[in-house]
Amino acid sequence: MKKLLCLILLFVGFACDQNQVPKEFVGLEQMSVLVEEISVLEAYYQSTYGVPGQYKEALDKAVEKTLKKHNCSFLKFKKSVYYYATHPELQALLNESTMTRLSRKI
Repeated sequence: MKKLLCLILLFVGFACDQNQVPKEFVGLEQMSVLVEEISVLEAYYQSTYGVPGQYKEALDKAVEKTLKKHNCSFLKFKKSVYYYATHPELQALLNESTMTRLSRKI
């Protein structure tokens, strides 16, 4: 019985750790805020200018300003995007969180 209990606790422990983001990457909550704000910026520039060549520089500056506001470097954000992309369970949580945040604003 003790072995079974230990085994169950071990599985629960590993399951919880899978949703933890290492400290060198942006955490789930902050990443959700960043993705939300950057998605809104991209939608604004796309609907206003239409052609990416016309707004790329302005969008890049707006993204940099957003990242600076949240004390996040572009490099850390970029590495975090790749990290989430390679961890489907975290990417799903990020997508769900971001969609929830955006739907509350509508």
